[in-house]
Amino acid sequence: MKVLDLAEATGNEEGSKKPKNVDLGKYRKKKKRSKHLMHLIVILIAVAAFALVWINADKIFEPLRGIASKIDNKTSYDVGFPIELAGSGGYSLMKFGNSFSLLTDTYLYAYDTTGAQLYALKHGYSHPEQATSEKRVLLFDKAGTNFAVYSKSSLIYQKSVDDKIVYTSVGDDGIAAVVTESDRYSNILYIYDDGGNWKYTKKFADENVMQVCSVGDGEHIIVSTISSSRGEIMTNFYKFSIKTTDSAIWKQSVSSGSLPCGMYADRDNVIAVCDNTVISVNCRNGELNGSYPYSGQLRHFYIDGSGAVVQYNDISANRNVVVVFNSSAEAVALTNVTASASCVYSDQNGIYVLDGAKLKMFDSQLINETFIPVTDDDYSSFVKIGNSLIMLGYDTVNSYEAVRVTPTDN
Repeated sequence: MKVLDLAEATGNEEGSKKPKNVDLGKYRKKKKRSKHLMHLIVILIAVAAFALVWINADKIFEPLRGIASKIDNKTSYDVGFPIELAGSGGYSLMKFGNSFSLLTDTYLYAYDTTGAQLYALKHGYSHPEQATSEKRVLLFDKAGTNFAVYSKSSLIYQKSVDDKIVYTSVGDDGIAAVVTESDRYSNILYIYDDGGNWKYTKKFADENVMQVCSVGDGEHIIVSTISSSRGEIMTNFYKFSIKTTDSAIWKQSVSSGSLPCGMYADRDNVIAVCDNTVISVNCRNGELNGSYPYSGQLRHFYIDGSGAVVQYNDISANRNVVVVFNSSAEAVALTNVTASASCVYSDQNGIYVLDGAKLKMFDSQLINETFIPVTDDDYSSFVKIGNSLIMLGYDTVNSYEAVRVTPTDN
């Protein structure tokens, strides 16, 4: 009798084959490498996601900032222009981003370019003043001790200091500067980040702080001061890092008897408009780029990275002048305006001058004069947001499209 083996009995020929030898060591190593590779891929994806969030943190988290302190108060639900005001000469109109703020002795209003009121905040300050940036309004009580920072919808933070506030500024990087008077010092400068966290303090013993500007990198600030040396008024510019208590990175002093009235700073240049001089300083090394003295009464000015536009009354020649300066404080263009001119502005589209009841527009060389049609209301100032001109009158705020016409068409 034939005895069937296992393969024949089950019909499974593979059962007759000898089992393969498996190298368990190589198998475990291969599996371990695959596991490590998967972990590495997960880590790289997480790092990339974190970097993406970090780079776009402002855009991602900005809508959530101050959500717990959102301002819901409004005095009007109307949309459109003109915006009716109680007749007063005490309004302050400023741009912040694609919105504008309107400050009175009682309220801080915020509006968008459609004329819709975003909020109306009753501030309670005795002497309210404001400073703005692209995203923030810094409201403070001048000669008081309180200040607060707002977005387009909410209170971001509010604080008080020990001494009376004389000056504030807020940069597009969120850095807020608060300057106070002190019994022991001429001025004390406090710096806060965009969350209201204290970052830096600088005390000035024998100088008066005039302006403070952040350069836009979240670390460096420019401070303008005035001091006296041998009977002369010195105009001083400092660059500080708010991450260290060391002395200034550089200092530039100009002996011109000038009082800085406004200043702009970025990573390249510092441009200051003074009461009798325009000054430009290299922001990287503190070297003087140039200065331009003028003789007359300063009426208005505008400064940005490309330079400055200055309007002043030349008393000796009995004329009112608008001068365009480049970023090195070189005068590149000049024109005469009427004694009614009250406000100037500049952007890539040209130079704007509010001259009485007319809003004039020039090219960058102050030639090719045209007009932007506006009503004959008594406007005192304006801001430009996109292609909209928001104009402040005695009892109205109005909006016009920045469309020019030739003088013969007006």
